[in-house]
Amino acid sequence: PNHLVRFGGYGTYHTFTPGVSSLEIVFPGFEVDTTYGAQIVNATEAGIYIEDDFKIGNRHKINAGLHASGFLVNGKPYYSIQPRLAHRAYINENWALKSSFASMAQYVHLLTNVNVGLPTDLWVPATENIAPQRAWQGAIGVARGFNDLGLELSLEGYYKYMTGLVEYKEGAAFLSDNSDWQTLVTQGTGQAYGMEVLLQRKKGKT
Repeated sequence: PNHLVRFGGYGTYHTFTPGVSSLEIVFPGFEVDTTYGAQIVNATEAGIYIEDDFKIGNRHKINAGLHASGFLVNGKPYYSIQPRLAHRAYINENWALKSSFASMAQYVHLLTNVNVGLPTDLWVPATENIAPQRAWQGAIGVARGFNDLGLELSLEGYYKYMTGLVEYKEGAAFLSDNSDWQTLVTQGTGQAYGMEVLLQRKKGKT
């Protein structure tokens, strides 16, 4: 009764056509509708996961999990083992400390063109030349309960480090004459950090 175990798996078959262009011209008695520049990329993604919610005594609640995934594109395999851990320690009935760590991998990139004000976001896969995105995130916080009011206030700080982020090279865009999008992008690292404040009401009709 002190453990809640969740587990499962998934599989996805992707078909990408990055760099495709569509042209449609319609005049009375004249019509052109064509598609060119299509680069079909097929990929298979699969993964399994397991996690356990359990308690240690009356003051500690832990969620520990492991996520394993793989991605196969054009004969190139990628693998990732992603541990996750969250801990909540109750100091007393009103105060609690929280901490967490998670690692992640993403095999599909969102490629955004910031040069023109058009809806030009593209979803592109990791390939033989473009590595997946990977990240890890740590967080620590404190929570205060107001049981009489049914309220909980929490303050949390986090830090996230990312590798394999994809951006267009300087001066490049999806409207470029180059038909291979892989030659138009570059990869780099990124980081995000900040504070979050949450006030929630946990009882009553609202």
